[in-house]
Amino acid sequence: MRMTLFHRAFFCLAVLIPVASHAQVNGLERSYAERMAMRSIDERCQLLESGPRRALAGFTAQARGAALRSGSSTQRLDMIAGQAKKAAVSKPCRDPAVQSEAQRVIAAHKGWRAQLTGTYPGLARSWQVDRGGKDIWRALQDTGSATRAGLISNGNGLSFAVETPDVAASGARLFLRDLSKLGPPQPGRALAPPLRNGTSIHVAASRQPAATRARVESKPRAGTLFVFSDATTRAVLNADPRDTFEIEITSRSGTVTRLLVEVGDLVAAFTFAAEF
Repeated sequence: MRMTLFHRAFFCLAVLIPVASHAQVNGLERSYAERMAMRSIDERCQLLESGPRRALAGFTAQARGAALRSGSSTQRLDMIAGQAKKAAVSKPCRDPAVQSEAQRVIAAHKGWRAQLTGTYPGLARSWQVDRGGKDIWRALQDTGSATRAGLISNGNGLSFAVETPDVAASGARLFLRDLSKLGPPQPGRALAPPLRNGTSIHVAASRQPAATRARVESKPRAGTLFVFSDATTRAVLNADPRDTFEIEITSRSGTVTRLLVEVGDLVAAFTFAAEF
């Protein structure tokens, strides 16, 4: 299922946003503001249980990413979120509109949780989520030439990984934008990673045989899987949704393969993939 911004039972929290703000924000920014307002109300009123709360966090991340990719700046979204949370303070927990929206979130979570697969489209690439369990991949992006990158089930959580059909692959490095060296990315349909001298370098923590299976009963394909640390996984999840990053895979044969990954809605995909 394609995870569009308007996920089934979605929110209509216009009553929570200051009237003056409506003339100043676009539709994507308003969607983000409404979700931030609802999260603020839930934090104060404890209207949602953990499952619907996680779903709301995913919907909020998706709305924020869409607004950023449409041209809104991080600073502007921070300001809009602050206005939304300030307006939400005045809404009583038992307000009918608030109670109605809480029920919408709960209903949206039920439908969301019942799905096993989903697609989170970006500007150039998409994240494909599969909770069916035919292998350990939970969220992946096709990076070309039979390679893939994304999130795998690893112990009690999810880890970022990259897989190549090269059985002789010996190492992998990931290059993430360092905001202390470079400015924020700009939205665009071309995948453009930051210059190497403006990145932080993350080396894969482990090397394993490839994990991709065609079916549950199939053997894994030939190849190599590189798994990154929890710290790197968190860094990737914190990357700007507008950004692209580079992964470099080296082989014992001396060849170097460079892959590009669009960050996009990875946080929303992570939230969905982690919901068991």
